Amino acid sequence: MRARRLTLASRLATQPNSPVAGVGHSIGTTVLLALAGGRLWMRAADGPLPIVPCSRIDRLALMAPATGFFQAPGALDGVQTRVAVWAGGLDTITPPAHAEFLKYALDGRVPVELRTFEQAGHFSFMNVLPPHVTDPLPDRDAFLEHLQSEVCRFVTS
Repeated sequence: MRARRLTLASRLATQPNSPVAGVGHSIGTTVLLALAGGRLWMRAADGPLPIVPCSRIDRLALMAPATGFFQAPGALDGVQTRVAVWAGGLDTITPPAHAEFLKYALDGRVPVELRTFEQAGHFSFMNVLPPHVTDPLPDRDAFLEHLQSEVCRFVTS
């Protein structure tokens, strides 16, 4: 359902056939990877989810990616777009190994930029923290300003 909604939103918000950049955090990155051609697996017995790729996606900016859904052999072979990945060194929900897996799985076929912020946690990439979450960053505002600049640079390059 999320994938279908994102596809419909991209059609409503852009000109026909114009390229689309996907920007997501955590589980949102999972949906974007599936829309970019990845095969998302919930359980091996069920096979990949029937998500129709969106050919207009020309780049993905992914923060704290949840890549456990793409562990099946060849699950990311259909992804043919540029990817920038940001990981938090203190992320215990989607540790940096998730981002490293993505780089390893895609590198050589598509350009992948990977940055790990050692003092960032899982929610550090969000503008508004969930209730009862304390961010480990020493200067959250500076981090978010830097992140915004990097995401904008990647999306518009």
